[in-house]
Amino acid sequence: MYGMDKYRALVYSDGSIHYNFPTIIEVICPIDVTSFPFDTQICSLKFGSWVYHGHQLDIQPSQSPIDLSSMKSNVEWHIPNIEVEKNVVTYGCCPEPYPDVTFYIHIERKPAYYVTNIIIPSIMITSIGVLCFLLPVDSGEKASLVIMITLAMSVFQLLVADKLPPSAEATPWIMFFFNFILGMSAITTTIQVAVINIYYRGEKEVPEWIKKGIIVPLCLMMFVKIPGNPSSTCCNEENVWDLVKDIKESTNTELWKCLSVVIDRLGILIFSITLISGCFIVYSVK
Repeated sequence: MYGMDKYRALVYSDGSIHYNFPTIIEVICPIDVTSFPFDTQICSLKFGSWVYHGHQLDIQPSQSPIDLSSMKSNVEWHIPNIEVEKNVVTYGCCPEPYPDVTFYIHIERKPAYYVTNIIIPSIMITSIGVLCFLLPVDSGEKASLVIMITLAMSVFQLLVADKLPPSAEATPWIMFFFNFILGMSAITTTIQVAVINIYYRGEKEVPEWIKKGIIVPLCLMMFVKIPGNPSSTCCNEENVWDLVKDIKESTNTELWKCLSVVIDRLGILIFSITLISGCFIVYSVK
């Protein structure tokens, strides 16, 4: 090590030798980014001798705890714990034991920066996707809002990828989270395109199976007023066949618009449940 020759060893009458000198040791530690930015890394430092065996040189870890009071704090990492372990290894070439002392340094990432600047904004931007289902079709902004959210999430994904060390052994859960959100945005875009298409179908004939099998059940579930009977809601009707009769008396344009509204309301429910469940799963596996 650099600088060892400038310091003297202290030899005591009991045979113990203290050799204290300052130095800088650089080590390569494997990085596991699976739980990024809530990850904890472990770096090991092994001290031993290849020249002298255990009968000639014995290495003992200090009994006193490691003092970290003089260590300067880091903005991204902190050291919660350091473990010390002594090992005695016997190699096949030699009968003598070779002792070593290994320090396991636990380095924990401070996630506040990433939570504040990446995770929370990404969840808030995704939550805006609910507005896509609340916007009226006549506004003309439903599909463009979903596309804008998708582009914003793509930018956040690039920011996270730029902060991560390249690794082919593990994929961070946060990347799965962003891919999950991008998938939801893609599905939402598809739904909005279908809703817009349904809304503007005009006087095209509505098939009977859509009237009886889709519009009536969705009206009952989503509390949407039935076309042709605006004075009451579907959920208050006791006779479903009366609802079907009201639907038959409605125009095709009203029916298509009603179908687009109930799909939007169903989308709000599914989108909210899926988003909350996805965030909970990602947080629980961190």
